[in-house]
Amino acid sequence: MNFLVVQETDWIQRGPHQQHHLFERLSKIGHRVIVLDFEINYTPWPYSPLVAPRLICERTTRTDTEANVCVIRPATIRLPGLARIISMVTFFIELMRITKTMRPDVIVNYAISTGLCALAIAKLKNIPFALHVIDALHTLVPYRWLRPLAYWMETILLRNSNATIYINQKLREYGLKHGANPSSAHTVNTGVDLDFFRSTKNEDINDMRAKWGIDQSDVVLIFVGWLYEFSGIDTIMRILPSMPQSLKLMVVGIGEMEDKLLALSKNLRLQKRVVFTGHQPYKNIPALISAADICLLYSTLNPTTRDILPIKVYEYLACSRPVLASKLPGLIQEVPPGNGIIYTDPEQLRQTLQHMMVQNNRITEGTKARKFVEEHCDWSVLTISFEKLLARITSLKQ
Repeated sequence: MNFLVVQETDWIQRGPHQQHHLFERLSKIGHRVIVLDFEINYTPWPYSPLVAPRLICERTTRTDTEANVCVIRPATIRLPGLARIISMVTFFIELMRITKTMRPDVIVNYAISTGLCALAIAKLKNIPFALHVIDALHTLVPYRWLRPLAYWMETILLRNSNATIYINQKLREYGLKHGANPSSAHTVNTGVDLDFFRSTKNEDINDMRAKWGIDQSDVVLIFVGWLYEFSGIDTIMRILPSMPQSLKLMVVGIGEMEDKLLALSKNLRLQKRVVFTGHQPYKNIPALISAADICLLYSTLNPTTRDILPIKVYEYLACSRPVLASKLPGLIQEVPPGNGIIYTDPEQLRQTLQHMMVQNNRITEGTKARKFVEEHCDWSVLTISFEKLLARITSLKQ
């Protein structure tokens, strides 16, 4: 089958997310995959060239070197506010071009603004259109005054898609609440590569710890991913001074909170206890998680985090590491307590950390963690389900 994927974030630099794993695996078994993306973290003009030219990247791989995904990035200009508006025009032109030369069997959309362009093309050319919901999209818009417009766009997409696909039950409820058709609302859960994400050998763990100046006797917390304001890393950092010196924190990733977290580390005099690794290659992530003892998803509860199920959670669990998490409804519904995730309230955070500093407690929870993902979260199985679902959707017409 021919799949056309539309998103308004950077396929090459951000993630990998659900769509990377699913479509790279689909490309390996013979499906043709073209992705339209957007350089979301561009450097604005005049600090970079004004025009971002059209870009084509053949055989792009993020999770599997044998994948064959073609990424096309339509041209735009690097001016905040105008970049997305221009992109809506260039995306529409690009979509017209692609659908003339390769008729997609289905368009799978992850975007709001450029997603409307894709929906219009799908209706114009009678191509099945599926909205794959991995977030409450409008809540991710950084400017509050734009969120009502984004909400309106998202509602149009939910109500006019031939099918909607969700990564968990909470997001499906969200979609139905905002007008998605119940009879064509499907769920394909998030997964993990169980061969790639697993605890590494003790020798490799010791080498990784030594690389970042961490002693073998230290208990290490780790956060992996984009540093959003709601990621909760600052909450963990503020409690560290009251915890034993052997408890340390490793922050793997970059994002809008990076400078604030660096400043907070200095203000709290935690430079020797908090390690910032910056962006790390995807191939290094299992070793980094394995070098830690406790993984973090202590996000602030808000409209963005309420229903999410970040893929990193399953990657943590697959490495047999317990996860310390805030009580996010979407996460609790998909991974109930007793499966390697310890949910705690802010007032109990210190006590919970003290409990998790005991090695036997971590080993017990880590064993539960691996068992859960082996039973429920294998990408090999989930990709087959996703493929079958898309095959059914291709029979639908606008």
